[in-house]
Amino acid sequence: MNTSDGNLEALLNRLVDGIASEADEQQLGELLRSSPEARRAYREFMSLDSALHWDYVAVLSPPIACESPLNSSTTVSLSALRFGRIVAFGVGTIVAGIVAVIWHATIVDRPPNEIIALHQPQSATNAPKTDSIAALLVDQVGAEFAVGRSPDGVRIVPGEYELLKGIIHLRFAQGADVVLASPARMHVRDAQHTRLVYGNVRVTAPPAARGFTIATDAADYVDLGTEFGLRVDPRSGASDLVVFDGQVNIADPRTGTVLSEVVEGKSSRYVDGTAETAPAINENTFPTRGAIGFQRWQQYEREMRADGRLLAFFPFHRVAGENVLVNAHEANAVAAGRIEGARWTTGRWPGKDALLFDRDTDFVELNIPGEYQELTIAAWLKLDRLDFVYNAILNTNGYDLGHIHLQLTRQGHPRGGVAVAGRYEERVVGNPVPLGHWTHFASVLSTRTRSHQVYVNGVLALDRRWPVDQVLRPGTCRLGNWLPVPNLGPEHRALRGRIDELAIWNRVLPLEELKKLVEAGRPDLLWNEE
Repeated sequence: MNTSDGNLEALLNRLVDGIASEADEQQLGELLRSSPEARRAYREFMSLDSALHWDYVAVLSPPIACESPLNSSTTVSLSALRFGRIVAFGVGTIVAGIVAVIWHATIVDRPPNEIIALHQPQSATNAPKTDSIAALLVDQVGAEFAVGRSPDGVRIVPGEYELLKGIIHLRFAQGADVVLASPARMHVRDAQHTRLVYGNVRVTAPPAARGFTIATDAADYVDLGTEFGLRVDPRSGASDLVVFDGQVNIADPRTGTVLSEVVEGKSSRYVDGTAETAPAINENTFPTRGAIGFQRWQQYEREMRADGRLLAFFPFHRVAGENVLVNAHEANAVAAGRIEGARWTTGRWPGKDALLFDRDTDFVELNIPGEYQELTIAAWLKLDRLDFVYNAILNTNGYDLGHIHLQLTRQGHPRGGVAVAGRYEERVVGNPVPLGHWTHFASVLSTRTRSHQVYVNGVLALDRRWPVDQVLRPGTCRLGNWLPVPNLGPEHRALRGRIDELAIWNRVLPLEELKKLVEAGRPDLLWNEE
């Protein structure tokens, strides 16, 4: 399994054995970011290891761990951590839907006295055994836990957890996804049983997790392969259930007798094993995986708009005038865009807007005045298909020197850059933009280095060089299309798909910043890898 990038097998063995050093994790992360071969080898290795591991955990889950009293209100902050690259995969028929996660938690630049470590050293007698892991913490936003009731890194072992702030996403060993919103407290018993003391939770369980149970003081809720929301009032102890899909059986917590069967679209309320009239419940009460991504993006959006070198930021917020694409960064001279034909639709998350381009005449016209030595242009795309030889992302209306043309080939590889005199050298070095998945596309142009790089999900995909000086003059452009130029075919270059963000800087964004854009804007942690 060794690759040209290093001894991958040795790194993976140290990782699963729990002896990987920080340097090992950094090296492995770089391999996975840069090498498709390493990512394939990683998935094969971890699929086998995790299938065996999680199968063992599900069958031989240990008794409930002893609880220690909570003596302090000090919180443990997950917001002080920045999760690195995550690779998700399906385990297959042994344990469907389980995710293997490799992460490298890096402390965000803060004064040392503001950082509270998430993982505290444990004694040999108290350290959780590998086979006691019931779930993994795979995503979060703004999460803060009470001391003594927090995860061990990303590991969720049997015991008490109290979420004071934020939202977390847990993936249990049999595949159940649990999204918990603060304030909340729960007791994890094993990979199939959890007690919700209070709070709001949304559960999505595949067939492999049939029987996944959330217990409350009022009743036990047994999932039959479905999606549901459950909330427990911290004062009255009332449990309110809404079934979004499938069926949930409600059982008496003392006898196990099935009290009722709740199916899609129905709701219920139980108090101490007794049914009461269910109140009207808004579905938005129960957080989704996407809500985590949406909140993370909103936080980063505020930070990004403070950048003085940002020329324009189009967050794709629908406004009363549906033919206007608003520039949310008003400090510079780039005006709002004019929408022609493209229609508003759902973006990366429910509640987030995007534009759908699916006709030859659809486009958004923008004007980016001025001349620049450097430009970075970044967008989130979800392609439906690639109909033409060239498929437009952003193109100047014309093809004079300095004009910008960013496109994709029929195979999904980036093409174009800036119009220059003479020849250029071009290398396609990365994977194409996939169909049907939200993908971050970033174009970095520099006259100082006479170069153009395109990054797909933070990985270099195109490298173009030219031998002459050329200032960048984007001018009037079309997003999702182009204005045909005589004698410069092919004529049709309309995009087929959605665009859900466009940001333009008058500087070169380094790779680390591009990766932050991908991390902040990804729909959720288990989004597409390739």
